[in-house]
Amino acid sequence: MKRLFTAGLAALMLVGLAAPGYAEPRLPPIPKAVIADPTRDAAHPADMAAFTVPTGGVRVNALMYLASGDQPHPTMLFLHGFPGNETNIDLMQAVRRAGWNVLKINYRGSWGSPGKFSFANARRDGEAATAFLFDPANVAKYHIDTSRIVVAGHSMGGFMAADAAAAEPRVAGTVLIDAWDIGKEKAGITDAAARKAAVEGMRPDTVPLAGTSAELLVKEIETDAAKLDLEALSARIAARPLLLVGAEHAGAPTTRKLAAAARQAQAKALTETYMDTDHSFSDSRIALEAEVIRWLGQFDPASAKPGTPQIPLKAPYDENNPFAKILRGEIVVPKVYEDDQVLAFMDHAPAEPGHVLVISKTSKARNILEISPQDLSRIMAVAARVGQAQVDSLGVEGFTIVQNNGVGQSVPHLHIHVIPRQAGKPLMFVENEKGDPKAIEALAAKIRAAMK
Repeated sequence: MKRLFTAGLAALMLVGLAAPGYAEPRLPPIPKAVIADPTRDAAHPADMAAFTVPTGGVRVNALMYLASGDQPHPTMLFLHGFPGNETNIDLMQAVRRAGWNVLKINYRGSWGSPGKFSFANARRDGEAATAFLFDPANVAKYHIDTSRIVVAGHSMGGFMAADAAAAEPRVAGTVLIDAWDIGKEKAGITDAAARKAAVEGMRPDTVPLAGTSAELLVKEIETDAAKLDLEALSARIAARPLLLVGAEHAGAPTTRKLAAAARQAQAKALTETYMDTDHSFSDSRIALEAEVIRWLGQFDPASAKPGTPQIPLKAPYDENNPFAKILRGEIVVPKVYEDDQVLAFMDHAPAEPGHVLVISKTSKARNILEISPQDLSRIMAVAARVGQAQVDSLGVEGFTIVQNNGVGQSVPHLHIHVIPRQAGKPLMFVENEKGDPKAIEALAAKIRAAMK
């Protein structure tokens, strides 16, 4: 939403004030759900359900993004801002990919929902949507795990999320994304001129809202400022996990005040983070999704599974790593080539069909920093032959060779990835799901034949 007054000015002044760094920060890995699609569950695939939610004598429009699988799912209610132009659908889709259901609503009088829009009605609508998720009939129908219901919101939706969480103690945690402390706007309405400026500042955003006007909303702020005080709400929900995300070019000063209020209330699980972006997180969408999903991992560790694994660059060789077991014959794999020094076999979780791994049988190097030039040259020569065999047997236009060291490396035994490539199809090189063994063996047979 557009801020009524000059709340963004202080945030702009904060940019660049941090002390200069002398090294790149150590960043946590991006969760897989942010950057890669999950494997389709044929029996219970991901889906969408459109319906209405009862509130205040009307039924507002709602949409549920349903995660795959028929087990009870952790579920997020996401409440949009004022007036709701930024819907954060990409964030909701990422949360769904992480295994969560996500419910979104349009408040009364907004974006086609019946009724009159007001801040008071939006509060009641958020509370009604939360109650909807705890209703036993809906729990059964949409496979909701009521022990893991989280309420989140952006901008005005952040206020509404805090209100909904405060009203329902069963909510497990709350996410406030550059939240708008609506009641604090009253302090800027000091005279008729300031009131007129506030009305004109809000007027463009009232176009998609029915039953209200900028004048009525400004009057509501003046009349109900105490009820619209987000700092007070932040203190009330501080005993449960709380994520505060601020945008340095917009509402970061407000977010810092909310964090201070939560800490003063003895917050037990407060996470706050700030991003160098605008109120809509226009150039920090992936960062925002990653932050939210990592935070959700406390309720469901599988949600925050990283897309890029990491192992230490320096450590003793692990004789029990999977590739060591393969070389000893303890694990059977579909082989495509083997001699006295090199083994090439199919990846059990392929980035693309026909994905092959090439390893040394004679070297115990964990990564490229430890292998001798002679051993490296032998496995690279086999990797080239595998790539040609993939092109010859699988009908692909090319192949990609990848070798990870530390970051991106999931097994501490040096290995070369040889991945078939189709022209025009980007490579999503993340920790993939296991493939169908029969399909993998069928491709292995084709590559083996082409290697001869």
